[in-house]
Amino acid sequence: MTRQGLLSSRFTPLLTSLAAIVAAMLLGGIFLLLRGKDPLAAYAMLFSRGLGTSYGITETLIRMAPLLIVSAGLVIALRAGVWNIGIDGQLMVGALFAGVAAAAVAGQVANPAMWLIAALAGMGGGLLWALVPGILRVRWGLNEIITTLMMNYVALNVTSWLVKGPVKDPDVVPPQTRLIPQEMRLPDIPGTGVHIGLLVGLVAVVLVTILFRYTVLGFMLDILGRNKQAAIHAGIPVNRLTLVALLASGALAGLAGANDILGVKGLFQGNWNPGYGFAAFALVYLARLNSLWIIPFAYFLSFLAIGGEMMARPLGIPTYFIEVLEGLMLLCFAVATWFERLRSPFGREEEVEVGPASAGEPPIPAISEAILERAVGSAGGRP
Repeated sequence: MTRQGLLSSRFTPLLTSLAAIVAAMLLGGIFLLLRGKDPLAAYAMLFSRGLGTSYGITETLIRMAPLLIVSAGLVIALRAGVWNIGIDGQLMVGALFAGVAAAAVAGQVANPAMWLIAALAGMGGGLLWALVPGILRVRWGLNEIITTLMMNYVALNVTSWLVKGPVKDPDVVPPQTRLIPQEMRLPDIPGTGVHIGLLVGLVAVVLVTILFRYTVLGFMLDILGRNKQAAIHAGIPVNRLTLVALLASGALAGLAGANDILGVKGLFQGNWNPGYGFAAFALVYLARLNSLWIIPFAYFLSFLAIGGEMMARPLGIPTYFIEVLEGLMLLCFAVATWFERLRSPFGREEEVEVGPASAGEPPIPAISEAILERAVGSAGGRP
């Protein structure tokens, strides 16, 4: 393949995602027109307030922190072929665990120790909520799409009941956990108004990148997601890796909940549900399951959310408009990738051999041989 062809192949996925975003924005403009709104004025305010003000940029970066963590976990699950639709439920349970744990030790231990305890509690809550669908999947083969989705509703009601009863702050009327004092929450990054939870999100993304680029575990998870039969053929422990992927995704969702509690809210309130799960799916697919691409796309979607909130009241635009845009992005992305696959001269043949893998991946025998070579190399001390 020529140098020009290689560059074209490398940047085609990114161009496809950008085309999906542009198409979604155009369709969103038509939606606004049908509602009697001026799309040019709406988008001008969206960009000017979300990107053109220090307040908009700061709020965007704050919102970006939990979205990075959630998306990092979702990448692990999706690249392993596991559909974790229960992100929101796992995040809520993790946030509740973190809020209760942090309030219980606040003032009794040093702040860094309190943050660590809350983070571990949040990860434990998210992992626990992903454990049931994981066991149902690997033990009885139940579809995790259904089980994780249903667990969202259970989480919403269970956390609401707990915060109205057993873990409620008895000193206030509203259903909420005890408030973590402002001075005990996550500090800001020096020179900014953004708490250090953003750095946690960036570290999570980098660690996931290292996982899939430089470790045998990540390589096996990738192969499992590309083709389960190839993984079985190579002797990969499919059930164990499926469970690991789902639990890791749930743990990171719980950590994102803890991040919001420690960095922004300071408590868990009844029926609180930030809805990061849907945004994370749009984000991860626009990033083409590439963990490093998550960072710019996370900023973009966070800016849309903040800018959308800031333009809703002055222009009388529905608050759900940004969610409509995210849904349109996913639909346009699906259409764009279909056209991308049609243009690929190898897409049809390799889809038969490799299943869901993208064009240009090796067939099953080559994958199996690569796994064995990687494993042998690792055992022999080679990177």
